[in-house]
Amino acid sequence: MRRHIPPLNSIKAFEAAARHLSFTAAAEELCVTQSAISKQIKQLEQYLGEQLFQRNPNQLKLTVKGNRYLAAISTAMDSIDQATAELQGTANGKESLRLDMLPSLSSIWLIPRLQQFEKRYPKLNVELISGEGVPDFVASEADLAIRCFQQDKAPARASLLLPERLLLVASPSLIQGLPINRLSDIPQHKLLAQTTRPEMWQTFFQQLNLDPKLIDTGIAAQHFFMSLQSVKEGLGLALLPDFLVQRELESGSLVAPLGLSMVSGFGYYLSAPEHKRHQLKVRQFSQWLVDNLARSQIIEPG
Repeated sequence: MRRHIPPLNSIKAFEAAARHLSFTAAAEELCVTQSAISKQIKQLEQYLGEQLFQRNPNQLKLTVKGNRYLAAISTAMDSIDQATAELQGTANGKESLRLDMLPSLSSIWLIPRLQQFEKRYPKLNVELISGEGVPDFVASEADLAIRCFQQDKAPARASLLLPERLLLVASPSLIQGLPINRLSDIPQHKLLAQTTRPEMWQTFFQQLNLDPKLIDTGIAAQHFFMSLQSVKEGLGLALLPDFLVQRELESGSLVAPLGLSMVSGFGYYLSAPEHKRHQLKVRQFSQWLVDNLARSQIIEPG
């Protein structure tokens, strides 16, 4: 059977240029000139009889058919790469899965569950990197990214994993010394601030019909993993995502006074490069993540 395979150098040039959305970056990666990349891609487009890129001034975009072709080509190249690594014995038969995640999500939630994931998918080797803001898949070379965005400002291609619900938590020793039996007991405590959510406590107090003027702010942290450690040390009360404190609540190292929580308007989102969305390893981790996050949100809103 005759195979319909274009010149492989053209395929390599297209995949690199599509991934970077830059002929210059593709040329640097493949150690050739920019004109060579341009020539290879023109040859590929002639072979296919289809335009793969929209070439606008200062901007390179894939056409709809170019996007579709990239997804298939990337999967095929990943398979060749994996098969070669296995044959050479350099990867021990494992495939790399590179995750670009929020620091708190990876350190508090994912790492304690990685052994469970590895047992289910023993041929996937997880690589963790941390990041914030809109993912840059060209720079990170990640297969998947997880970010937290305001739900009305999330990128269009990102998929909502779960809305964020912040739960009021404290150390048992703090509550023993200064109990919280009613709402009016909350302002007696230091309230740990989150620099990424400057209005968090004001909004919480307003929802409880408490006077925001009574807020006594304690130390401030940028990341939730910092706030989690601070509240464990008894430095004050904290508002933390419920799924990040599930284990602490179950073990008794933290308590949830009055079971109070607040929907923050933020959400956790999953995204992947367009050409990797349908890869098996991406689909496997995505489904595992969705299933386990759902089980971690165990506290009902107060």
